[in-house]
Formats: sequence, structure tokens, C-alpha cells
Amino acid sequence: MLYNIPKKGYLKIIAFTAMPCFMLSAFQNVMANSPSTGSKIKIDTIQEKPIFEESKNIIAFENRNRRKWDNAVIADIDQDGLQDIIITEHGQRIRLFWNEGGKYSEPVTIANGDLHGVTAADFDKDGRMDIIIAQGGGDGNNPRRPLWYQVNQNREITGGDTLSYFEPGRGRATKFLDSDGDGTLDLIVTGFPLPSQKDGANHLYANSGEGDFTFIETLPQAKWLGYRTLITDFNGDNDADILFFGGDDIAAVQGGAGDEFNIAPTKVFGDLLNISNASSISEIDFDNDGDFDLFITRAENQFIQETYYDEATQRFAFFTFRQDYLFEDLSIDGDLIVENLQVNFPHFDVFVGAEKRKLKFQSDRHGGKDFTLKAEDAMGWPEGPTKAGLYIGYVGEGKWRIGGEVQSRTAAVINNVTSRPKTSILKSLPAILLENQNGQFVDATEKLDIKINEQTTSAAVGDFNNDGWSDIAILKYGNMAVQNEHIILFNQRGRKFAKADISGIRADGVGMTGGSIETIDYDQNGALDLLYSNERGKWHLLSNNIAEKAMGHFVIVNVGFSSKSNASALHAILNIKACGQNFWRKVGASSASFSQNFNTQLHVGLGKCTSIDAASLRWSDGEEVMIKMGKVDQKYQAGLVRK
Repeated sequence: MLYNIPKKGYLKIIAFTAMPCFMLSAFQNVMANSPSTGSKIKIDTIQEKPIFEESKNIIAFENRNRRKWDNAVIADIDQDGLQDIIITEHGQRIRLFWNEGGKYSEPVTIANGDLHGVTAADFDKDGRMDIIIAQGGGDGNNPRRPLWYQVNQNREITGGDTLSYFEPGRGRATKFLDSDGDGTLDLIVTGFPLPSQKDGANHLYANSGEGDFTFIETLPQAKWLGYRTLITDFNGDNDADILFFGGDDIAAVQGGAGDEFNIAPTKVFGDLLNISNASSISEIDFDNDGDFDLFITRAENQFIQETYYDEATQRFAFFTFRQDYLFEDLSIDGDLIVENLQVNFPHFDVFVGAEKRKLKFQSDRHGGKDFTLKAEDAMGWPEGPTKAGLYIGYVGEGKWRIGGEVQSRTAAVINNVTSRPKTSILKSLPAILLENQNGQFVDATEKLDIKINEQTTSAAVGDFNNDGWSDIAILKYGNMAVQNEHIILFNQRGRKFAKADISGIRADGVGMTGGSIETIDYDQNGALDLLYSNERGKWHLLSNNIAEKAMGHFVIVNVGFSSKSNASALHAILNIKACGQNFWRKVGASSASFSQNFNTQLHVGLGKCTSIDAASLRWSDGEEVMIKMGKVDQKYQAGLVRK
């Protein structure tokens, strides 16, 4: 089809596309000033399809809203070459889904109770995967030690005893690292400090080499709630460094000789350590310069009351914790319709009407509940002494009253609210990208055109369109009264980031806030997919929906253990040189603050590049191998695998 391009003025093109609008920007840049005509061309695009969409019949996640704790753990638990999935339902259980070759088994429950960070690796080198789980400490009333399980290659799960020689506490994070570079995995556990733990509860345990650990030291802590953790290497010396964060600031701890750790020199981060409310930190080499930059999401901890109202849907949502509360009377059109009511230990009860009638629910008490009350079933408001719980009453003239006395977190959504209740205003906590400039970090957020002026909880870094540049998927904290659409930032060749029009990462209900997100290529087709959850929501496996013709080339490298020292693949670094570019990937890279990813399948997008110049892999003990690669769009093996 031929068109006469005018010699002056503008030619406007509207493109309907299955790819993000900005992916046509290269064409727009080329055509913006037509050398033959001197005319300018404007391109308006309309993205028809979301970047990601819900997968179907792949994994049997429960269709019920529940509380969560951190990212899913992606790891080859049975060592069959396929990545399995472990998820945590906070306060209830930890479940494992076996990878059956692109589809997943029914869930297997590993443990029940108040469980937090999960890490998995073969730390004792006995050929079995070890799973270590941090246990909560009952608000300090029941300090506990981590649990330890072993998994055989036939999928038999054994163990479950506590690490009895560990210091008991209010466990939060568990993460393996090679603190002394000897090829064996040591362990960090963090916790909410007990009154007796004056120096904090961030503990380093060294691998004894005899199937257990030896306590080394208590590591520095950030100010208040500094138990979130990232294992990284911010000074590029191939020795593990650690960031502790989550509260008023960030503590940067630099690895030294042996198992020694010290506070990092001021020049590394400077005043950037004053960044508060960091909810996750992700490593990203956004400019392919060979060092890892840091992307920081930020959100306040859920400790204070929050209220939301969406006028379009007439939904009122609330969250409260450890306080007596009484909301203003709500004018409601029709019956009281409650969605996704969630409460947790110790106060689960719901009472209605002046007689304080206790509601009975058929489902277990840990998940979300939907129910409807008619006015005649909840007449009046209770007087006199009351028990701890949530109270609901109809007080006449279309008005309902909701209040309670609880120590537990309580959240719900009320429908058809015609009055306009007061709402809380969340503090603006913009996400931040710190650029690593030769071992010193600077704030590059503005330079990279990242404009996220709201709270965010988690991020996943990956090359979603295989153009050779790392992109970012980001979960917003969001508005509990609406179904939140989350964010994808596409990397524009290391110069800036552009937001996709329709991410496809969308909450499927209300009463939820942002949770966790990870990359996974579950079908091994070279296009990264996403595994994400909402707090008080569900787990979702999302398939990459970018059209194949819009995708670049790729390679996948499955990393095994080293041949000389049998070093774990965890924290191994892959480097690929191709078409003038340098690509770096790390086993275990994740935004998880408490748990630890161990996805051994490293994905590298190559754009239009069709050949690999060189590829190498370096384990944590310094052993390095070259990887022979031929064709692109293939999967390669580096290191040894269990037979």
C-alpha cells in the first residue's frame, strides 16, 4: 500500500499493536524527520493486548484470598532439571508444587503454622535439597528456631526438626550465602529483636562442613524493622555483601576476610542509606555495564489504620491493627455486602446486632470470607461489655455501624456505600533506582524517567521482550477498594524506562494490597513469565503475551554445581558477550526480602543478535568455566547436575 507523504506538515499514523506502544519508538525516531520530504511523522499507538495474561490449566493455585509472606521460592527441589515452586500462606502453611514438565502437581504441604522466610539449597552437599524455614515468635511470647527439612530426589520430604542450637527468636528472613568464598553455603537468619537482643537479631552462621552451622556473629541492623535482607556484591570484589532494610534506613555491610563483615565505607552509598521504608531491593544491570544497580520499592508497614473509598463502585475498604476502632456510620443501598473479610490470630470472631450474635462460617478461619447481612438480621448496636472481635450493626435509616476491639490485623470491603466516609491518605514513597558507578551509588531515578510517586511492594527484573535490556515489573501497594493494575517499565536501551499501557498484572478482586512478584519461564519457550501474589489475595501465574514476532532472540543457561569443589549454583554469575554487548545474570537474583529464590535457569535476551562471542560462569568460590554456545534461542548447561 503506497501513500503520498506530504512535503510539509504532519502525517499521522495510528497503529493498533499487540506490543507496547513505545516499542514502535525506534521506527518513530527513524521516520521523525523524513530526509526525502522534510515532513514530520507522528505515530499514535493503541496497545490492544496486555503484556501478561493469566495462564490456564498450568498450576492449581487455590481460588481463595489469603495472607501471604514474601515471594514464591523458585527452585529445583527434586533436582530433575525443572524449577518447582514453594509458596507461603502467612499464618497457615507452606506448600510445594512439583514441576511436571511445564505443568505443576497438586500442592504438597511442607509445614503449618506461623512461618516466614524460606530458603532451599544443598548446604551439606549430601545430594539432597535442604529447606530452612524461619518461624515467627508469637509476638515475642514464644521465641522459636528455624525448621530444617531434607528432600530426596524421589520427592520424599523428611526432617522438620528445629535447628536446636540456633538462638530462638521472632524469625523473619533465612538466606544462604558463601560468606568466606570457600564454595560452601553459610546462613543468615534475621528476626524482630526480642527485648533481650540488644544488638539485634541478624545472625550469621558459618557452615561447619559437617552438616551443621556454627554461630559467627550478630550483624549490624538498620533502624527499626531492619530485618529485610539482600545478599549482593555492591563493591564488585566477588565477596558477598549484605543490605539490611525495611525501616528508617538501610544498613550496608561489606564482606571482608573469611567470615568477617564490616560497615561499608561511607563513599559507597553516602546519604542514600537514609532511604526509609524500603519494601524490596532488586539487583539490575540496567545499562549492561557489568555491575549491578539497585531498584528499590517502598511502602509503609501495615501497622496503622487505613481506609479507602471508590466513588465509581461505591466501595468502602478498611484495614486496622491492634486498636479499638469505630468507623462513621455508613449509608448503604440495600443489604450489607461484605467482600474479602480477613482476620488473623488471635481474634477471628464476627458479631452482629445488639444481641452480639456470633456469625458462623463454613470455611477455615485463615482465608477471605464474603457474606451478606439483611437489616433485620443485624438490628441495633451492642451495649455493655464486649468480647474481642469485629462488630456489625444496622442502626436505622439505611445506616450501618462497623467497629471492633482486636489485636489482629482485620481488613474488609463494604459494597454499595452511598455516603462518602473519611479516607486515609497514604504517604508518597517513590520507587528509586540507584546506579552503581564504579562501586559508588547515585540516585538515577529522575535521569531514567522513572515516575512512580506512590507506594510499591515488590519488583521483578527480567528482559520481557528479549531486546537485550532488563525491564522491571512492579507491584503497587494500591487502593483496597479497587482492582489494582500494576506496572511494567520497559528499558529503553539503558537510557530511560517507559511504562507499558496495559501490564496485565491485575488484582482479581478487592481488599488486597500489593504483594510479591518473580520471573519464571515455566514453559521454557524463552519468554519470561511472572509468578505473583497480592497480600490478602491469590497467587497467579501469568504468561508472557508479547507477540513472537516482536520478541528478540535469547539463550537459557541452566547452572549446576562446580566440578572441582562441588560449589552450589546459588550466587553463581553468568557473563555473555554478544554483538558488542555484555550481559550479566546471577543465580538467586530476586526482590524477595525474607525468602530466597534459587532458579538455576538464567535467561538472557539478545535482541537481534544471532551469535554468541563468549560465555563464562563463575561460582562463589572463584571457580570459572567457559561455556560453548552455538545457536541462539537454545538452552545450555553449565556445571554438573545430579544424576
